[in-house]
Amino acid sequence: MASKTVEAVLFPGIDVRVERVSDSSDVLVVEALSTARPGRCPDCRKQAKRAHSTYQRSLDERPLGFRRVIVRLRVRRYFCDRKRCSRTTFVEQVPGLSTRYRRSSTGLADWLRSIAIELGGRPAARLCRRLRLTAGRTRLLRLLTAPAVPDRAPRVLGVDEFAFRKGCTYGTVLVDVEAGRVVDVLPDRTSETFAAWLTEHPGAEIICRDRATAYTKAVKEAAPHALEVADRWHLLQNLSAAVEKTCHQHRDCLRKHTKEETVTEVPEPPPMLLPPAELPRTQIIERTRHRYEDIHRLLRIRILTRP
Repeated sequence: MASKTVEAVLFPGIDVRVERVSDSSDVLVVEALSTARPGRCPDCRKQAKRAHSTYQRSLDERPLGFRRVIVRLRVRRYFCDRKRCSRTTFVEQVPGLSTRYRRSSTGLADWLRSIAIELGGRPAARLCRRLRLTAGRTRLLRLLTAPAVPDRAPRVLGVDEFAFRKGCTYGTVLVDVEAGRVVDVLPDRTSETFAAWLTEHPGAEIICRDRATAYTKAVKEAAPHALEVADRWHLLQNLSAAVEKTCHQHRDCLRKHTKEETVTEVPEPPPMLLPPAELPRTQIIERTRHRYEDIHRLLRIRILTRP
């Protein structure tokens, strides 16, 4: 019954059989055996018929509460009987649990990948330490894969530069403004690279960019029919710079106008109405006062009559 409970919690829908569970204060070791059908050769995709041997591999699984979970999975090695295939033997992979060349389960790898996507390197590593997950920033960043670039550019394309290394190396990030996601990243910020990308990925109707002349040149060359607009951040930056420059140029006039202004009299605030000094005479208040007076009268009588 305990084995079935562990299988239902750790391996739902996965072809494994739990043989032993070793429980300690901070580590839970689960020994399991693969019960899946014979696997297929990763090269020729022919299903195996003969088993070569078995061996045990260790996988880090998602933690259970505050305890680390290690799965010692016994898998089979098979012969590949196709003569034209260059691979003689191969090891089976349990779908939903193991993958080639990885020491973590598929579920744990998905957790780490999601954390890395949301937080990046060092912040993700700090969160993993709090969650009792063994993963450094280098390992987390290796889990990230570049998304597939669509064949056509989005209808509203956002273009801006960013720094690989501030002051030294810059690149260009392309964003689908309507969907709010990154489309592609270019290795530099030159007009030739951006123009080549626009030529290979047509379809941009509106291009939202900053004031860089390189991007303007690329748009006029590769997408002349696209409408160019400035993004909100640069509009606000330009507006604040123009207001600051105007105020600086007319500071003498503003100072003179300030001195000539007459001080207007501030009307006195209306007097604050204070609550009445005594509470209104009500039946409850009168009864409370009488009880208070009776208590103190009885208290004085007790003190006087005390021997």
